[in-house]
Amino acid sequence: MNKLAFENATVSIAVERNVAAVVWREAPQNTVELREMERAGKRIAAHYKKGSALFNIIVSGKPSFSQEVRDEVTRITSNDVIFNLASAHVLLVDGLVGSAVRAFLSTALLLSRSSTPNKVFGNLDTAAGWVKEKLEAGSEPWTHAELSE
Repeated sequence: MNKLAFENATVSIAVERNVAAVVWREAPQNTVELREMERAGKRIAAHYKKGSALFNIIVSGKPSFSQEVRDEVTRITSNDVIFNLASAHVLLVDGLVGSAVRAFLSTALLLSRSSTPNKVFGNLDTAAGWVKEKLEAGSEPWTHAELSE
């Protein structure tokens, strides 16, 4: 992913064709970053009518989520228009942090009742294979290598 859509100390959001990669270095403390992720998803959805995907990659951070952040995550993940082919949540953190983030994501995805395929992974390579399969339903073919970059 080489087209940076947004970046600050918390997150980097890159977009390439119909895929967004969101790399979290810290948990969001407010809704600014989440709304930027949603904005990127809406731009992709407007251009790629047959669908898009999200790599939500957590590399570090303190798993502390305000109610405002929880509500925003639930609202965004319930939107079946953006990232409608697949959302891969890649947890590259272990231990208590990884467990807390996994619990948060699982709850948010359950509450959203989204029809979008969502799956949590422990590595990017496995996530890339899964997303590639889901993207085959869309209009933009991807290779496994392109998605793993």
